[in-house]
Amino acid sequence: MEKNPVKNSVEEICLDSWREFFDLTVDSFATGPAFVFRGQTAYDWPLESSIDRLESKYPKRKNLCGSIPEFFERPPFTEEQHLNAFKRAIRGRRGPNPGALSEDDYWALGQHHGLATPLLDWTRSPFVALFFAFEEEECLHADGKWGEPEYRGVYVLSTNTIEDAAKDDTFAVRILSPESDANYRLISQAALFIRMPRKTKLEDYVAKHFPKENRNATFKKIKIPNDDRDDCLVTLNKMNINHMTLFPDIDGAAKHVNTRWRPGHEDSIAYV
Repeated sequence: MEKNPVKNSVEEICLDSWREFFDLTVDSFATGPAFVFRGQTAYDWPLESSIDRLESKYPKRKNLCGSIPEFFERPPFTEEQHLNAFKRAIRGRRGPNPGALSEDDYWALGQHHGLATPLLDWTRSPFVALFFAFEEEECLHADGKWGEPEYRGVYVLSTNTIEDAAKDDTFAVRILSPESDANYRLISQAALFIRMPRKTKLEDYVAKHFPKENRNATFKKIKIPNDDRDDCLVTLNKMNINHMTLFPDIDGAAKHVNTRWRPGHEDSIAYV
């Protein structure tokens, strides 16, 4: 394990194996400040919201009048228009007598069902984050090809520090823990959301707010080699962290049963 010097409140920790993640958790995250965690298949993916990625892909709006210019230099929709379209689209689809939802609850519901949102998924459990880092075997690389990543990533954020720093900032990172009962996965995954300011990457945001903090890291990046993926997932399954427990629905159960085909996973459901 190698810990690089903290710079602008950002620290990179390079592990030799996913097994070192357990010792790191006990030593650094079991006590002390409140931390939240996020796992990503590829370590080098930037931490930006899905709606920002969508806007980067479609930065211009077509001129529907057919005149010049052909495109306007702005995205097809504003964030408000995007959310309002989702609200209209799900009318009658939330079951009988649906409860009222706040704007944050609508974003959380959309995030749960694949809507592009300004939210990032996080969890209070470091081992749930480790599961999501290793869950997918392959990812889409920058060259447009699918393949296994060289490194996987778990990211750690101090919620107390980030919220204190942003109190006077209009465009601040916000921690969201929706109160709606509709999203059971939030409970199973010990999940919460971070709402990102638009066109902002989390590491850049931290560096901006802590430009001279070189001792205590607000944001930690844990770099994990892509080795022994099956062993990692089998071990997490023994901790009751798997598709079936994190996704308490039929989809999660089906994915969990499918994993039994992989070498070493045959006894992942003891009662089958």
